[in-house]
Amino acid sequence: MSVRRQYGFSLIEIMIAVAILAIISAIAIPLYEGYITEARYGTALKDIQQMRLLLDDLALENDLGSVETGGYTIGTDLGAYQDANGGLVLGAVATTPAGTTPWNDPWGNIYRYRRLNANQSPQEFRLLSQGADTGDASDDVSH
Repeated sequence: MSVRRQYGFSLIEIMIAVAILAIISAIAIPLYEGYITEARYGTALKDIQQMRLLLDDLALENDLGSVETGGYTIGTDLGAYQDANGGLVLGAVATTPAGTTPWNDPWGNIYRYRRLNANQSPQEFRLLSQGADTGDASDDVSH
């Protein structure tokens, strides 16, 4: 009588392995997406803090006490742009100023600058990212 050897896995063993992988994936993917979202918010906050420092330096260098915004009215949203030297340029959101590139947040939207009070020195302003959803203020990032 000859003994026959079996090679490979049975169908049940393969199905159990696939089920285990599906359970692990169902747990791991939402956690991973949460880490990515958290990292994006952290990056946006870091960028906004960097812009705030650049704006404060610009105001001090020009002895303005406030940042010049090219005659835009209070409450107008301006876009943040970077020049070739990494400097910050403010301009209309719809048109990119010459020689600059848009400074985009981690979701691909341009960072916004809003001047709140013209008569206050130092100038009061708000920098923000509109987050993943540009229409809902609940996910905005500002500092």
